[in-house]
Amino acid sequence: MYTAVIIDDDQELIKKCKAAKSTPHGCYSSLTEKTNMAEKYNQSNLNEIDQILVEPPAFNTNEPNPDDDIMKWAEKNIDENPNLKLQLIEELRDMIFEKGECEPERIDDAYLLRFLRARHFIVRMAHRLIVNHCNFKESYPEFFTDLNYDKLCEIGDSEIFSIPPYVDQDGRRMLIVRFGKWNPAKISTNELFQSIIMMLHMAVLEPSFQILGGICIIDAADISTGQAWYLTPTIVNHILAVAYGAFPHRIQALHIVNASRIFDYALGMIRPFLSDVMKERMFFHSDMESLHQHIDPKYLPKRYGGVHKDYFYNDWLAAIKKCDHLLDELESSGYEGSKKFIQSM
Repeated sequence: MYTAVIIDDDQELIKKCKAAKSTPHGCYSSLTEKTNMAEKYNQSNLNEIDQILVEPPAFNTNEPNPDDDIMKWAEKNIDENPNLKLQLIEELRDMIFEKGECEPERIDDAYLLRFLRARHFIVRMAHRLIVNHCNFKESYPEFFTDLNYDKLCEIGDSEIFSIPPYVDQDGRRMLIVRFGKWNPAKISTNELFQSIIMMLHMAVLEPSFQILGGICIIDAADISTGQAWYLTPTIVNHILAVAYGAFPHRIQALHIVNASRIFDYALGMIRPFLSDVMKERMFFHSDMESLHQHIDPKYLPKRYGGVHKDYFYNDWLAAIKKCDHLLDELESSGYEGSKKFIQSM
């Protein structure tokens, strides 16, 4: 049974995270150049701006070239040393065999590299993460198999999740969550987790996401007491596992807007279990100007003072239907029928 715990290595990871302040702006120079056009337009041109700024999502599952800017950033900020990378992957593989605490579905280099990147190439922490991941999948197989893909469409139509095709000013992908849109009578907590975990499986196939991490905006508007009642200890445990403890990704920042007393109550149930790393990455914003100090409006939807339209879950699924390699990986991860379903959108 997977149980969320605050890891003992938190302080070591905090030191490494504090050192990782810069980001490889040059990695997305073409998009940055386009977003600079926004400064030439006024509010009446927002629809036109959105058409100019947003290119079709390019999900690149290939490893960057060693001399790319993003790899220079990775070496400086997450200790991805090209001369030691293969050695550390082998050390992680050996540790898995020696300790025998889990049986991963894969142990190839590309798969293990995801866990090393998520833990700044600290082998013992990457090992703990992969053990947590295996335990979580074993404890909750319903999150990974027998998905109702029509229900995924229903979740997409509910506009709970927004996944922009563009990245922020630091090249990081964004997820916007609006829990106030969730109707528990129509969508179960299990179905919510299924959709989130499937998103993570697809996102983590992109090396740039593995390296740079992502950011999340929680829009707490319209959250009701009826929704808050579903925040049981089990659900809290699931949230911690997905956000931090059991998946090979890094949330670089969690921005909370439109908070309310009900949301503060819900967060109060989770806060004692958050690691120090996650607490340092949480930002509460009383207005959009505060949010804009962290995320340039050129990289935000209009509802948050930005220039773009909303892109929801179904938009994202439809946009990746031509990414055969990504869909094949998704099928091999246990999502049977997902490729056919997504390609039909």
